[in-house]
Amino acid sequence: MNERELEKGNKSGLELWIFVIPTFLLVFLVFVDHLVVIPLSADISRSTGLPIVNSGLLVAIYPISAAISAFVFAPFSDRLGRKTMLMILGCGFAISTLFFALSSSVFYVFLFRITSGIFGGPIFPNALAFIGDSFSGKQRGTVVTLVMFSFSISSIMGVPLGSWIGDQYTWQVPFFGISIGALFCSFAVISFKSVKTGAESGNILKQYLELISLWKISNIRRLFIIQFFMMIGLFGFVPNISVWLGTNFGLSPTSIGLCYMQGGIGALIGNFLAGRLLWLGYRESLISIGSVIMGCFLLVATFEFFPVNFIGMIFAGIMFGGSIRIPSLQMILTEIVSIDIRGRLMSMSMIVSNFTMGLGGIWSIPLLKIDSSRLHGMEQIGIIAIITLAFVPILILNLKTDH
Repeated sequence: MNERELEKGNKSGLELWIFVIPTFLLVFLVFVDHLVVIPLSADISRSTGLPIVNSGLLVAIYPISAAISAFVFAPFSDRLGRKTMLMILGCGFAISTLFFALSSSVFYVFLFRITSGIFGGPIFPNALAFIGDSFSGKQRGTVVTLVMFSFSISSIMGVPLGSWIGDQYTWQVPFFGISIGALFCSFAVISFKSVKTGAESGNILKQYLELISLWKISNIRRLFIIQFFMMIGLFGFVPNISVWLGTNFGLSPTSIGLCYMQGGIGALIGNFLAGRLLWLGYRESLISIGSVIMGCFLLVATFEFFPVNFIGMIFAGIMFGGSIRIPSLQMILTEIVSIDIRGRLMSMSMIVSNFTMGLGGIWSIPLLKIDSSRLHGMEQIGIIAIITLAFVPILILNLKTDH
């Protein structure tokens, strides 16, 4: 199906929302599952015996497993179709999250965190590829932006609510809710209309080689490098938020969740702005501007140039900058290749981002130590984050895309 035919077949009214709502909710639950671990990581560490200074590993292990799984499942997105893959991944994610909630030891917590990442990680790129297959033109941009709102809403509603529930009861309870919700969304995908990708058959080894060969395309390779620098420094900061705010500022998981709420409001504003600017044709400049904004707020955050009452505003600034960047990057990715390899491109993009997020959580750990009831090392993490973000506008200048 070419773009002109797809344009004529674009969904409208009730049909569009039947597609958007379950997709949005499933992606929303994946984001909540990933993000709510951050404020709850100290509690999970204490209940399982994991050293608290290593609690960032609970955040880092998820994207690493998601990156590996995205590579393994990538050809199957094009072979089996997005609908089938979303159903399989959604059910696997729901079951893994349930067993994570039932875990009571370090071994099982990490085991089921890994399996949650294996099934949950590929859901987002498959959803984006499905949108790319099912919509075109400005409607595609609208649907991408709507689904991208799931990140903002997960920060505004999901993380604060999950943190509060975990604080009031036990850390396991929010994950029971995520599991049940994901199972319902997975069944709702049955009503979706399948879209032929043109890659349903063929040699699977060849399709893996085609996935790897995406790196040979200069603009795609540049986009992946830009993704790496967008995230490697930031995710040295993110996994350690709970222990940092809990140790240096005395915040509870509920208070950290409220910080995420304010951050989510900033992300929501950024998403609305990004959606409007994407509609007007802006792309690469949004990535540069968002990275600069994020770098400035990370500097203020990690050097603690603010009173405790302003922590939420700092979160809002960081997530505002991030939310401006991501829809633009995803739009460029959906437009840069044809439908037959779009699923593999989105999977490789998720591999790059998830691997980078996990690596960020690992490289930052040796810099951290607790001394005199304070966490030290966040300043060094902030400096590295700012340096890596400064590379993004430079790399954007070398990127050439056609829209």
